[in-house]
Amino acid sequence: MEDTQRIFQGFEPSSLDEFVGQTSVAGSGTPLRKFIGDHVPFSAIIWGPPGCGKTTFARLLAAQLSEELEYVSAVSAGVPELRQIVARHAGHPFLLVVDEVHRFNRVQQDFLLPMLENRLMTFVGLTTESPYAALSPALRSRIFMLRFAPLTTPEIAHILAQGCEKAGIQVGGTVLNRIAAFSSGDARVAINALVWLYQSGSLVEGVDLTELLKEVPVAKNFEQEHYDLASAFIKSMRGSDPDAALYYMARMIDAGDDPLFVARRMIIFAAEDIGLANPFAVVMATAAYDAVHAVGLPEAMLNLTEAVIYLAGSRKNNSVLGAMRRARELAQQTKNVDTPIQLKNSRTGQAMYKYPHSFPGNWVAQEYFPDEVHDRAIYLPTGAGYEHVIIGYLKSLRAKKPE
Repeated sequence: MEDTQRIFQGFEPSSLDEFVGQTSVAGSGTPLRKFIGDHVPFSAIIWGPPGCGKTTFARLLAAQLSEELEYVSAVSAGVPELRQIVARHAGHPFLLVVDEVHRFNRVQQDFLLPMLENRLMTFVGLTTESPYAALSPALRSRIFMLRFAPLTTPEIAHILAQGCEKAGIQVGGTVLNRIAAFSSGDARVAINALVWLYQSGSLVEGVDLTELLKEVPVAKNFEQEHYDLASAFIKSMRGSDPDAALYYMARMIDAGDDPLFVARRMIIFAAEDIGLANPFAVVMATAAYDAVHAVGLPEAMLNLTEAVIYLAGSRKNNSVLGAMRRARELAQQTKNVDTPIQLKNSRTGQAMYKYPHSFPGNWVAQEYFPDEVHDRAIYLPTGAGYEHVIIGYLKSLRAKKPE
């Protein structure tokens, strides 16, 4: 037991100089390292995949700043616990690290704002989710956003070699490279695999690791499974199979996926794969997101289930996706074309502009495209679901246009 603990400790860097990876964000000479070296107070969100060094960096940051570390999980830490932590350190600098910070609701996020504004603490939030979707603009505006990338195979091999040297383990470079490649960018997976194989006596140069690595009990490719399940979930809804969609949704939630991630995927799906065939679909998906945010698990599973059934059972149409792509492509091709004068926000433009509501039927024939573009077809409806109403209306207007 003590020997195993000693080995694991050997893989823990003792200073930022020993920290491997993220050189563009946290390497020597970066603005972040200058802030740390000059003891400039700052707060940040570190987001990236599992095993890329987020927690290790936060621990080393506390040591470098000589601040006491308070580590909490957003899953269990509410406002009362946060208030106790702040009171406990009144008048003394400390570093608050919040793991899975994307799970903080708006009340918990708002509690942090005055502390960040008054620099009462150094705050570091850790997350595998995009903070731009999960965190409020008010919180994001007060902190740095540091994106950590997956570690490369050479970087993980370097971590393993550095740890082996400190722990007094003799392992060949070929073996370390194989374990590093096996880890799929996750340093924790690599370290756990190495220690497991070392304790089993399998770490000898020339050994065939192919079968041995299959037996290592580590959560390899968890991130890949996360995206595989999400892909299966979306494709099941797209294929109008509510049973399969519900199955994959339950798999994701049971595997620990953030229910807000599931809800966000449904909002995107509603616009991309249902669109104007059923305009209410995006309302249903957005309502499910709001319900998850307000209620939380396990009760919010009811809202997610209802939304999944509704989306899977809705008629499908991807004309919105096609229109978006064609619009962006045309905009890129004609980005230097001037806006028609009658549409400009100017006195001349306003004088020339025909206000549709001043005409019968709230419509008047008028050119909206620039001359260089002129009547390009971007929205190509298919007539699915509600789109037949849109087609009928647009067709009636085109019939009124002068030749």
